[in-house]
Formats: sequence, C-alpha cells, structure tokens
Amino acid sequence: MKTANTRTLAASALLVVVIAHAAGAQAPLSKQATPLAGAPLVETRRTAIDALAFDRPLDRETIRKWMHISSRCTLAEFELFLAPLAPDEEKLLAKIARMPAPIVNRLPTDDLRGVLASGGLLSLREEEKRKGQVAHTTPAVENDLYGAFDCVFASVGPPHGSPRYGDAIIRLKDSVRENGWATPFSGMHFLFAIRHKDARKMQQLLAEGKSLSSKPTDPLSLGFDDRLHFSHYVVTEDHWNRALAYQAILVLRGADDSPAGRRVRARFQSLLTENDPLRFWESFIPAREEDLSTEEAAARAPFGYLEGKFAEKLSIDDFTAIEVPRQRLAEVLAWPEARNYRALIRAKAESAP
Repeated sequence: MKTANTRTLAASALLVVVIAHAAGAQAPLSKQATPLAGAPLVETRRTAIDALAFDRPLDRETIRKWMHISSRCTLAEFELFLAPLAPDEEKLLAKIARMPAPIVNRLPTDDLRGVLASGGLLSLREEEKRKGQVAHTTPAVENDLYGAFDCVFASVGPPHGSPRYGDAIIRLKDSVRENGWATPFSGMHFLFAIRHKDARKMQQLLAEGKSLSSKPTDPLSLGFDDRLHFSHYVVTEDHWNRALAYQAILVLRGADDSPAGRRVRARFQSLLTENDPLRFWESFIPAREEDLSTEEAAARAPFGYLEGKFAEKLSIDDFTAIEVPRQRLAEVLAWPEARNYRALIRAKAESAP
C-alpha cells in the first residue's frame, strides 16, 4: 500500500487543477498550412471558448502569445491554491529565482556527429527536410498530442540532464528559454500516468500506420479532452523557476513524519542555504539510482522537473559545452565535423551519470 507521503510525491508533478470542458465539444483540429509546435494545444483551447470554427489559421506569434497567457494563468492558480506560503516556502521562491535551472540535452555520442554537421539540434521534421527519413525516438503519439515532431527537447532542472536519452551532454545557454515552453513531464508520461491510457499501445498503433480514435469512450483514443488537459501544464520561460519552486512546495507539504519524510524536509532546508548552483540542483533533483529501497527512493524524490520544448532548431551558438564519455573524447575531437567546435568539446565529469 502506498503511504500518504508517496502518494503526494507521485502527484507533486501536477502543475494545475484540471479545468473541464463543460460543453463537451469534440471539434476536429483545423488544418495548418505549416505544422507548428504547440499548435494542437492552441487549437484545442481556441475551440474550448467557442465550438464554432475559427477561420484564421494559427501562426507562430499567436501560438507564442497564447503560451504566455496560459503560463500566467497556471502560475496565478498556483499562487491562489498554495496561499498562504510558509516563511521557508517564501525563502525557496526567492532563492530559486537567483538560481537559473540548468537546461540540458542528452543524446547518444554517435548521434552527436550529426548535430555537429547540422550546426545544431534539429526537430524531427527539420531533420527530415534536410536528410530525408531519419531514425528517431520522438513518439508519434506525442506529435498527435502537441506537435512533438516540430520540437527540440531539453530537460530543465537536472544538472546533467536525463541520462536515459544518451551518454553525451549538451549544455545550453540560459537565454534559450526565451524561445521555449515546458511541461512537468513528457507526453507519454502524461497519457499513461495522468490520463490512464496505454500510451505504448497507442504508439504501436501509430507505428503500424493506423490512426487513433478521438472518441472519449475508446480507451486508446487521443482527442479534445486529452489536449485540453495537457494544455493546462504549459509554462513559459519566465515562469520555469517559479513552477519548479511550487512543485517543491507540494513535495514538502506531502512529506510525512516517516524517516523518508524527515529526510525530504531536511533536503528542502539545505536548499535554502546552498549557494553553489551545481550542488543546489543536484539536491533539488537527485540522480536516479537503481535498486533503491522504497524508503530511500521516497527520500530522494525529485522536488520538481520540467521538459523544455523549443521550435525547430537550437544552434550550436546556443551551446555552452558538449561533454562526451572520457574514453571517446579523442575520437570525437578527431571527427572532421568537430573541427570548428573543439573549444566546446570536453570529457564528461566522472560524477555525471
């Protein structure tokens, strides 16, 4: 049986309360002349305010403006539902505002060669424009949900990124956030853990060339309600750190008086006095470890996480460092594609997973 602590920790990634679509409209998405990241979410929100069709196609500027509006609403809801904040909670908000969250892309070292040749990280659609059909890991179900094929991804918070995506690290300038948006989890996790759907089966159907139903009664459907729900998790760049702080406050409030809960509270306190950015974020989001006991896993629960999404491309000019496994450093530096970027390339620290 899950304890109250683990239940709260599992729920702490949720950014907002679900707002239901009272009219129940299931209007189809309008066709966009050019696919745009985030467009399915904006189209759904536009339909939610009036089920009649809107004739004007969405453009990048409209999508961007909607994301800022949605993000402000999300943060305002957090402020309302969490108020009043305790003094230590206020301190974390102030502290994290001065501690920009690391923005990191992870990928297999072998894929780094293509990044260097392209001059940056490309969305799947941009890669296919340049190279034709390419191997990729972006789930088609996430493209149906919010336009993932037009996104470049990066983790926001973990100091060394998410190792499950590869053994090489690309560290990004904080300024890239000006052109990004984020959600507290991936689309696959959202469909599985929040919408309680078999996301893997949905992905398999798409891989077989089949379409997903939009009927709410179909357990493998992906439709209006799913996009509407996901749209309420969007947070834009100027709110990323506050969103992470609010997630941490939820974790803190859910910590019970068990040994794991006491360690969570002690780790929260340590954040208030930690001035080294690396140590701060290593404590905020501890590295994943295998075979932990239930108590140890609860004690090391992350305080928050965001998956950053950027439209189409992140240039190498936006990189601050490229880190590869030490045993492959000489090989990578010898690649012809690396010639102009050797100053950025270095060995990954032993402590980095």
